[in-house]
Amino acid sequence: MKSVKWLAALPVAAFFSGGWLSAIAPTFVLGMPFLMVWNVSWLVLTSLIMVVIDRAEGDLDAADAAAAAATTTGGAR
Repeated sequence: MKSVKWLAALPVAAFFSGGWLSAIAPTFVLGMPFLMVWNVSWLVLTSLIMVVIDRAEGDLDAADAAAAAATTTGGAR
């Protein structure tokens, strides 16, 4: 497994740590309850993390496809 895929564990860890953090965090942040701010921010961060993982996997897929095409055309000659 590529190391970039481990980033997908961050949103899961954040989801489970939100309740613990709400015990020590201020009650309201920007006029909203802390857990709402926490969940909304991690919703956005999860999307960004998935984009990073997709970009990293896309680069690997392109490199694998180019290598496979090079071997296929080289063996056909």
